[in-house]
Amino acid sequence: MKKLFTVLLFALAMGVVMPQQAFAQDSKKEKKEKKKKEKKPFVWEMPELTGDETFDSYLKHCDTLYHRIRSYSDSIVFYKVKKGIVTDKKTGEQKEVMGVFDEEGNYRSSGKALQQYAQLALQGTSLLGDLAIITTSTAAATAALPSLGMKALSYGKYVKAGPKIVQMGTDEIGEIVKMTRSQAKEIRALRKGYNEEGQLKDPSIDPSNIDGVDLTTVESVQIADPDKLSEQMATAAKEDKAVGEVEEF
Repeated sequence: MKKLFTVLLFALAMGVVMPQQAFAQDSKKEKKEKKKKEKKPFVWEMPELTGDETFDSYLKHCDTLYHRIRSYSDSIVFYKVKKGIVTDKKTGEQKEVMGVFDEEGNYRSSGKALQQYAQLALQGTSLLGDLAIITTSTAAATAALPSLGMKALSYGKYVKAGPKIVQMGTDEIGEIVKMTRSQAKEIRALRKGYNEEGQLKDPSIDPSNIDGVDLTTVESVQIADPDKLSEQMATAAKEDKAVGEVEEF
């Protein structure tokens, strides 16, 4: 699936990136780069249908895939490998617990986190493949534009929207899949080197290099309620057992 994702990402990028011309700059004024204005995020708004079957099909494809991209991006929840700092209420002594935590500092199942990331990567790869529909239908919509008559003046801008949606999807999905794979690599290192109690399985294990991953530099999170942590770890252990091993993606 990783190779398929890479091929799709490359193909889509080649389909929307136009070759740029190189210009020689002779004067100092020309050599000074102008500050680029921050680009506003692209927002798609579905117009009224035109009545032309080909052009309307294009508009529907754009609308459907735009909202699928937004839904995909907005639904992402990342879990991170962190170092939990637990303070004993009686003695004040602290101990470290390595594990997967969410943004609120809750301990999570590493197996379910990997499972979620695998699903996200699969969905992202599928969505990238579907974006090719817009690339194909853009050409058909361009050819159909003259048949709209006077409407062509107001609907011409929507032909430019298709490639923008493809670029937006390629960038956002590519970044999300990249992040999920990076997080998954850390989680796999955690599962290899640490037990269910968040301690090293063997003192001889080097936490700074578990399959090339340095877990000594992860963020720390203060555990406010040790009892709650114990409950969450017990739940996570059961979930990990139910999930089993998750194949690399």
